[in-house]
Amino acid sequence: MKPFLVRLLSVVLPLFIFSSCKNTNSPQAVTEKFLTSVVQTDFDKAKALSTKNTWGMLDIWASFTKGIPEKVKQEKAENFKVKILDTKKESDSTVVVTYTTDPKILPFNKIRLQKELDIEGRVKWKVDISTLELGTADELYINAVDTNSGIRLEMERQSPDTISEKIDKPGAPK
Repeated sequence: MKPFLVRLLSVVLPLFIFSSCKNTNSPQAVTEKFLTSVVQTDFDKAKALSTKNTWGMLDIWASFTKGIPEKVKQEKAENFKVKILDTKKESDSTVVVTYTTDPKILPFNKIRLQKELDIEGRVKWKVDISTLELGTADELYINAVDTNSGIRLEMERQSPDTISEKIDKPGAPK
């Protein structure tokens, strides 16, 4: 009986240990930690999980949350849930993570993450939201909904240097 128990534990224990290990630096894990730190108003932690481009936006969000009572912040943080829906590779150094949160805390449901190397050469994923992208209405952050039906609209943004071709029609004003 004892050898059987030893063999069983030698198989089950490593499986349990390896299955409980989770990559805390995956784009999905970083997205979840970032969103959780924002809802907890821990902007120092959010900055540690993001690029310098994002820090200006976090400073703005921090200034908006100063007037919120501590009890309200705590209740929102306790009931906060993140669900990662999709991860798409944009390039060798960027991915876009699609997520939902309950309650919704941001006006968009996608976050771009950038791959960076730390001092020791290890890969670190960092959230990259710049105020420039938000200000120019980058389609990554557009989340349009028809106000009458409540249906999410698919939007296509054309490049600003696109020139639409005009067709002269007989009798049409020029």
